[in-house]
Order: sequence, then structure tokens, then C-alpha cells
Amino acid sequence: MVTKKRGRKTSKKTKKVRKKNVKSVRVRSSKRKIKLTLKNLILFAILTLISFLFYRFSNNVLFRSLFGLLAMILGFVGLAFLIVFLALWILKLMKK
Repeated sequence: MVTKKRGRKTSKKTKKVRKKNVKSVRVRSSKRKIKLTLKNLILFAILTLISFLFYRFSNNVLFRSLFGLLAMILGFVGLAFLIVFLALWILKLMKK
């Protein structure tokens, strides 16, 4: 009959964990953030428009699928920048 080998039991040492003072983080709306999000929003809107135009006027099935997918992805990224821009703009209005 084969006996099972059991691992050695190690003694558990208690570790002292120091708790750091965590300050509440506030999201602030600065002019730099608003300019950056607006710049990216305009960039992705232009890229979405260009890829949508290529999608509409291409005859090849491969290019049509590629530009359609690209327009959709860029549109969602542009929508995300629009949401961020609106959130920062609302924070700026609430600050006043």
C-alpha cells in the first residue's frame, strides 16, 4: 500500500500591515484637460468622417468592409471623447 506524502506545515507569521492615509481623490476640470479632449474629439470625428466617406465610395468588398469597421471603431472612440468632454464641461460649470 502506498502512503501519501504530505507537505510540511509551516508556521504562519503575522504580518503587520500599515494603513496609509488615503485622501479622497477629486476629479478636477482644468483648461488643459478640456483642450486635450476637445482636440482628440475633433480628430476622431474627422477620421470617422473620412473613413465613412471611403466606405460609401469604395467598390471593392474588402475595402468596403475594412472602412466600415474602421468608421465604427473610430466613431465609438469619438463618442467616448464626447462623453469625457461633456463630463469635464459639467464639472467646470458646477465649480463656478
